[in-house]
Amino acid sequence: KLVDANEMDRAVYDAVESEPRANTIGKVSDLKLDAELQEKSEIAELKNAAGQKSAGRGDDSPARAKKRQVEIALPETVLPAAPDDKPAFANADVRISTFESEIDPLEFSLLDSGHFVLFRNVWRDGERYIQGSVIDQRAFVDDVITASFMETALSDSSNLLVAYQEDVIHTVTQGVQINSYPNGTAAFNGALLYRNRLSAPLGGLELIFSVRQLPAGPGASILGWTSIVIAIVFLGGFAALYRLGSSQIRLAKQQQDFVSAVSHELKTPLTSIRMYGEMLKEGWADEDKRKQYYEYIHDESERLTRLISNVLQLAQINRNEPQFDLKPVSVGELLSNIESKIANQVERAGFALEFKRDETTDKATISIDDDCFAQIIINLVDNAIKFSRSANNKTIEINSRLGSDNKVTFAVRDYGPGIAKDQMKKIFTLFYRSESELTRETVGTGIGLAIVHQLTVAMNGTIDVINKEPGAEFGIAFPART
Repeated sequence: KLVDANEMDRAVYDAVESEPRANTIGKVSDLKLDAELQEKSEIAELKNAAGQKSAGRGDDSPARAKKRQVEIALPETVLPAAPDDKPAFANADVRISTFESEIDPLEFSLLDSGHFVLFRNVWRDGERYIQGSVIDQRAFVDDVITASFMETALSDSSNLLVAYQEDVIHTVTQGVQINSYPNGTAAFNGALLYRNRLSAPLGGLELIFSVRQLPAGPGASILGWTSIVIAIVFLGGFAALYRLGSSQIRLAKQQQDFVSAVSHELKTPLTSIRMYGEMLKEGWADEDKRKQYYEYIHDESERLTRLISNVLQLAQINRNEPQFDLKPVSVGELLSNIESKIANQVERAGFALEFKRDETTDKATISIDDDCFAQIIINLVDNAIKFSRSANNKTIEINSRLGSDNKVTFAVRDYGPGIAKDQMKKIFTLFYRSESELTRETVGTGIGLAIVHQLTVAMNGTIDVINKEPGAEFGIAFPART
């Protein structure tokens, strides 16, 4: 299309030089996009261009558009139409003139009306003509740019901005076209994914892709599950370390309490033995007192012997060196041997000892180490005496029974206050004592019941405790030999 050159020049120059430009949304400079991804993209393109150049596939500089000579053919005259509305030249000769023209490169601009204009200068016989076309901006952007963008997977995760000479003229965000900045330029803040101009002659248009969150890659699910597994392992390890650390701190505190208790338990009988021994040595006691002092010394010696035996047994267990001599022994023989060992202990404590036995159970045979069994019963009796000193009924009962499951159960019962339900599982823990160090009234080291539990389990037995009305009953069961 040929138009007047001065009129076209005036329209183009007004469109280029007017400030601010009409029909634009905003400035590209107002956008605050992180350019890290764009810089990486540019570096990759430079490396690719360098590789192509070294392979002989590139050129040192882009081709520059220059004026070129063309031959144009135009009809010389157009005859008027015939009366029957048929072209006159249908039956006449038409003369075609050819001439050479000089054509400038195409230029692209934006008018104040919002239309694009694509034009070029044409020189003919020394005169300049403007040749070009006016393009509807919305139709061009929607059909050429936006439609192509929406067909790609990139439209689901990125925003597209179309700019002309640093002015934003069109935006597409999350698949929706808008003609103004939503909530200001902050709506497009994020990472600059890619930015480039269109090829000539549309070099004035620039496409800007920004992204807030990149889509998940092919290995994202694997990476996600791996991260979850690592997090679970880390949290599990942290919990295990926390529990281990807490248990070690608790064990260290219990060991400190144990050392303090053992020191006290050792000093008390030794002090009594030394005191009564010095009184007997100096002759300060008459004949009646001497017998009483001898009994005190004997009782304290037995108490000291039990304590040392427990400590030695604990040391063997901690070193994993328990030695058992398991041999078949009848229940009657076991009870007869244990009765002689604990009768004086119970009597001197001011308690009565009762054995409940039956002939059938006495004839049963179990595989057991009789020395370890004696230590178990002595510790249970000692525990019963300590916690039932204030009971109205000062009786210790020991009974045996053969159950239907072919197990022999030995039970030690007292008539004291019993055991709190929340402590029934804790009392068999090493160094555990149910009373506070500041308020406790009973003596002990917290290892007696723990040794009972460990020795019983080591000899293939089980241990349990139940509350009676009144008192508590500890039961240990061993399988009978058939």
